[in-house]
Amino acid sequence: MAKQLSLIKDPRKNTKLWWIVKRAAYGGSLDYRKVRRPFDSKMLTHAVFKAKLGQAVRFSKFEASVRQILIGAAKRYGVRVTDSAIHHDHVHVLFYTKSRESHVRFLRFFSAEMGRRYARLFRRMGWTAKPLWLARPFTRLVSWGKKSLRHVKSYIRRNRWEALGFIQYQPRRHSIAKFLERWERQRELSSA
Repeated sequence: MAKQLSLIKDPRKNTKLWWIVKRAAYGGSLDYRKVRRPFDSKMLTHAVFKAKLGQAVRFSKFEASVRQILIGAAKRYGVRVTDSAIHHDHVHVLFYTKSRESHVRFLRFFSAEMGRRYARLFRRMGWTAKPLWLARPFTRLVSWGKKSLRHVKSYIRRNRWEALGFIQYQPRRHSIAKFLERWERQRELSSA
């Protein structure tokens, strides 16, 4: 018996769209605007906000201010933040929300409020105001299972300890970085 064809084709392998759909991740270096940010009301979201900061200004120096903005944004949109880590140039947030609208609004409000706050700080220091964020916020869905939740929480804890100076920073080779390198090489080879 022949298999029925699907109306919607699956994304081709080795494309950014395939990675987004398969891994339920979006943003950051996965700059693919034609896809909605993955959302599930029954799953946690791990968000990473990566900034372009020099050595003079660090998020960890202003941790209380960043945490205040994070808590204010969470209260405003009914988001429950379960864990967070404020590093020198990025912020990790593990949160839960019940609607897609509050999910997206929380991400937008937090990143915009941080941008406004740091633009004022740059002006006070006499620097020209520049965009704060390196890329869109990276989000990934995380299940409530013990293994995946423990893995993400230990990753956030490690970032927190590195920011505080308790452990030495070690560069990470994420599977997404490996995938993007392969994807870029294939794109260069196909265009040549």
